[in-house]
Amino acid sequence: MEVLVATAVMGLVLVVLLQVLTSALRAQKASWGHTQAVLVAEKILQENCEIHNLARGTSQGRDGRYDYVVQVTPQYELADPFADKRVLCSLIQVTLTWQEMGRNKTLELQTVRTVAQKVM
Repeated sequence: MEVLVATAVMGLVLVVLLQVLTSALRAQKASWGHTQAVLVAEKILQENCEIHNLARGTSQGRDGRYDYVVQVTPQYELADPFADKRVLCSLIQVTLTWQEMGRNKTLELQTVRTVAQKVM
């Protein structure tokens, strides 16, 4: 009788252990997918932070399995008539979407870039 109880307990422990390991593997896969998305979004953000790209606008694209939208929104502009310069500040947002384990995932990164330009 003790052997039967011990076998049943070991079976239950084995099932719980397998569920824990499966959950850990799913979490690791999700973490890897999110890390890859952050890297792609950072790359796209850096590509769109060039001085000549700070004009208002929206662009879309695809990088591997990630779809993205880049939105540039001017925040303010200051002119210094004595220095013949103007300062432009723009908000740059990158929104990434992708499919993971049958779900739609979204990640958004944003930054503010400021540029001083000489007035002609």
